Parts: sequence; structure tokens; C-alpha cells
Amino acid sequence: MISLPGRYTAVTNTLMSGGFGSVQPVRDNFLGRDVLFKFMQSGNDDGQLRNEIQMLAKARSKHIVEIYDVIRDERGAVQGIIIEYLQGRSFENFHLEAADDPISYLKVLYQIGKAIKTLHDADIVHRDLKLANIKASSAGVVKLFDFGISVEGSDYHTRANRGTFVYAAPELFVEGACITKEMDIYALGVCAWALASASLPGELHEVPPQSSADVPSLATVMGGKLSKEVIELIDVCLSVNPARRPSAKVFCDTIKDHLVCDEHRGIFVYGGSVHTISKDNRRVGLRFNGVGGIVVVYDGINFEITDVEGDVYINNRGAFAGSRLHDACLLTFGRPELGSNRYWVTFSSSHPEVIL
Repeated sequence: MISLPGRYTAVTNTLMSGGFGSVQPVRDNFLGRDVLFKFMQSGNDDGQLRNEIQMLAKARSKHIVEIYDVIRDERGAVQGIIIEYLQGRSFENFHLEAADDPISYLKVLYQIGKAIKTLHDADIVHRDLKLANIKASSAGVVKLFDFGISVEGSDYHTRANRGTFVYAAPELFVEGACITKEMDIYALGVCAWALASASLPGELHEVPPQSSADVPSLATVMGGKLSKEVIELIDVCLSVNPARRPSAKVFCDTIKDHLVCDEHRGIFVYGGSVHTISKDNRRVGLRFNGVGGIVVVYDGINFEITDVEGDVYINNRGAFAGSRLHDACLLTFGRPELGSNRYWVTFSSSHPEVIL
């Protein structure tokens, strides 16, 4: 057993073992908190430990487990790491409540997506995204861990699939597969299924996955619980064609839109006149006689122009039915040649945040 510095005291001698590493709960006596000591079961796997240190140092997010300390021996060799002890819930059985609580379902997916977005923004691919590597903190924040096989950059090729079967994308089942961010997005789609259902579609168990047919839509288990847009987003994550999968940013932005649905508040200001549009007043009409007018409708996510009369511009670009108002923009009523006889209305909207 590795000897820990005096700062740490073992809480229990029981080890929690994974595929390559083991973790032991220990007490940080200096800060007065329980943490985890992670070390490799074999010296041959030390490369994975060093890899995890590097990845955790580069990708910082409240949705990624924190690294607190690196334990070295008297020669300076890395023996293990001290990481955050996640003492909240795990998600292997979340499917039991997903259909009855779709908002919580979306919040879990959103937080997993945020973790993946942080990694991808740092040019890191996790490679082993699965429910077993996701857990909540005692405060209920969903976090991703286990970065032992993560890679950085876009030119890493693998001879063997070291990810987890079922979560591995179809394109990984070839010799010399290039590891890509799209593989994480595929695994995110599988996570969405695993959070919603006790059993995954048979097509995901094929080798390569979806050899016989595309996986069915998530609507088969969450139909009527989630919006059509969210269902389509999750479905396309599992596309056999990696190019069709959304980016982590698009995934997070779409889920966020639906989590803050009906929470926006838009304000039109003209002179001393103010018009508000929100869930309590979803339709606003603005009309200036002889010049032009518009009708704007709030659908819970977007502020969209449904009718245009005359010449109306959004930030100097012509408005049309179907145009969406930006978070902050200037509406101009009247052709440019009218000069000072035109009318100007400012529009701004609030930016509601997801409350976890």
C-alpha cells in the first residue's frame, strides 16, 4: 500500500476499484474534508494517471471532478492523486424517474453536456463517457470523472477500442480509428437513452453498433415528455454519420432553451413608451401610420416577427415574417430616404439562467 503524507488519514481501508485504478476515501486533516486518493493497480498503468493529471489541470469546470493534490514518493515519482469525493447520487437508476420528471432529466443532460463542452473547448476528447463515470456532488451538481484514456488534439489514432462497449461510436470499430469529439457526442446520446430507459435498444449492442438498422427515436420512451426539438437533438447525437451529430455547444444551447422556456422578458422602448412581451403577454404589435408595422410573438424561447407591414428593419436589415429578434437590437420603421421621418424602437430581452 502506498504511504500517504501525514496530511491525509484513511477513512476506510476498503478500496473502490475500476478498470485500471483504485480509489480510497481519505481525510484531508488540514482542510477538514473527505477526499479520494486515486492510484493505479499496476505500475504499467502509470501513464494513465499522468494523463488524468494533465487533463484535469487543463479542463476546469464545476461539472468536472476537481483535482486537489498529486502524491509523490521520495524520488518525486507520481504515486497517486487526491481528487474530489463525490458523495451525491449516481445515475444508473435515474430511468426510474425520468418519465415522471422530464425537467430533472433535462437538467442532468445539460450538466453532462456542459462538462463535454468544457473538454471540447480545451481540445480534449473524454473517450469514456458513460453513466458510471458521472455522479453528483453533495450539493447536487452533476460531475464527470475518470480521464485516464482522454486524449488531446485531433490527430490521435487508436489500435484498439479502449472505450466502453455500447457507448462506443460505430466509427471506432475500425483499425487505426481517429479519436474525435463526435465520438463523445455519440456517447452523450447513449447516456440520454440510459437515463431514460432500463434497457438500451438492441441496435446499440451490435458490433459495430447499428449495423442492422438505425437506433429508434428516443420518442419511443420519452414521447410526450420532451419537446420535438429535444427528441430530434438526442436522436441525431446517435447518427451513424459523425458529421450529422451536433457540437457540445449546440447540444447545451438547445437544452438550455427548453429549461428556461417562458422565463424571458422582452422590452420595446420608443420615446417614453414601453411595451413588454413575456409569457404573460405573448403578442406585441407596433405600428406607425404611413410607415410600417410588425407583430412579434413570444413562443417561450424566441421572439419572432409573424407579420410585417411596410418597410421595417432589424439592425438595418429588412425584417420579414419569420425573423427573430436578437437579444438587443434596433428596429427601424420606414425607408432610409425618409430620413428623420422614420421611427426607431429599441428591443432588449433578459437572459434567464438554468437553475440547477
